[in-house]
Amino acid sequence: MSQQNTIEFESVKANIINAMEKLDFKKYGIDEPVSLIDGFITQPLNMQITNSLIIGGSVVPMVMLLGKESGRIYFFAVKALIDIPE
Repeated sequence: MSQQNTIEFESVKANIINAMEKLDFKKYGIDEPVSLIDGFITQPLNMQITNSLIIGGSVVPMVMLLGKESGRIYFFAVKALIDIPE
């Protein structure tokens, strides 16, 4: 049985905020103030397209920012912002 690493959002929240403060948001097309939504978002990664519901498998962990003026949602891969264990 494989061992799974668990990362609690609160344990890395400060690191994520620090990394995001260093980003040039205009470079990513973000021209408004944003707020970090507490918690991780996971995007499933599939190797094929089917008409079946697939449960489980690989995911891309992300954080979500909410545009304070537009309500637009922006996603950033956690691994692109901070070091996380494999």
